[in-house]
Amino acid sequence: MPALEQIRGELHSLRNPQKAQGSKNYLKSPYSFYGITVPQLRKIAKQYNNLSIYDTFNLFDELWNSGNHEEMNLALYLLTNHKKKFNIEFWDFLMREDRLNKFKTWDHVDEACSHTLGEILVANVHLNNEIKKLSESRNPWMRRISIVSQYPSIKKRKIQLTILLAEKLCYDEDIYVQKATGWMLREAAKKNPVQVQEFIKIHKDMKPTCLSYATERMPEFKKHIKEQLKQEQATKEQKQETKQEIKNISELDKIKYFKN
Repeated sequence: MPALEQIRGELHSLRNPQKAQGSKNYLKSPYSFYGITVPQLRKIAKQYNNLSIYDTFNLFDELWNSGNHEEMNLALYLLTNHKKKFNIEFWDFLMREDRLNKFKTWDHVDEACSHTLGEILVANVHLNNEIKKLSESRNPWMRRISIVSQYPSIKKRKIQLTILLAEKLCYDEDIYVQKATGWMLREAAKKNPVQVQEFIKIHKDMKPTCLSYATERMPEFKKHIKEQLKQEQATKEQKQETKQEIKNISELDKIKYFKN
C-alpha cells in the first residue's frame, strides 16, 4: 500500500526516542511510540484527505493494527477527513469488536468519541441503545466511550442521555471513567446548569474525582456541596459513636445481670 509506506517513512523521519518514552509513560499505553506531536500527526493526516472512504478504511486498519500508538492516532485522524460524509457505515466500521478492543488509552477514546462516534450519534439517536449497552460493559474503556460519545450532543444542548449514563458511571470504580463522567457533567452544566446542579445534589456521594471534575467551573456550588458532605459525614460519625456507646452500655448491663 503506497500511502502506508509513505506515511511510515514520514513518521520515521520525525521520530524522537526521548519524547516517545515520555509519551508512553504519560499515557500508560501498551503500544510503542515514535515521539511525534499531535499537530504533526494531524498535518500528515490532512495530506490524505483525497482518499476514498474505502481506501481510508483499508489504511485505517493497517495503522490501527500496527501496535504503534501514534499510527493508531493517525488512523483516527484520517477518519475525520470524511466528517461531512459520516453515516452509519462509519459507525459500524469503528464499532466492530476487533477494533473496539484495541482502545487502551483515554486519548484514543476521546478522539474517536469527540470527532467521529459522537458526531454520528447526534444525527442517529436510535444508536443510543448501543451506547447504553457500552456503559454496562466490563471493559472500562467501553464505559468511557459511552459517556464521552455524548460530547457533541452536549454541545447541541442535548444532555438527557449524559444525565442518564452519569447516574451509574459517577460511581464507577475506574479512575478514567470517573474523570470522563465528571468532564461530561461539567460540559453539560455549561448548557443547563440548573439540571446538572440538581443531579449533583442527588448524587453528591459520587466518586470524589468525578465530583471534582463536574464542579470545577462552579466554585461556590462546589464549596456548598463539600460543606454538605462534611456535615453528613460528621452526623454519620456521631451516629456510629452513639450506637457504639449504646452497645457498650448494653454489654455492661449483661455483665451486671450475670454477676447478680
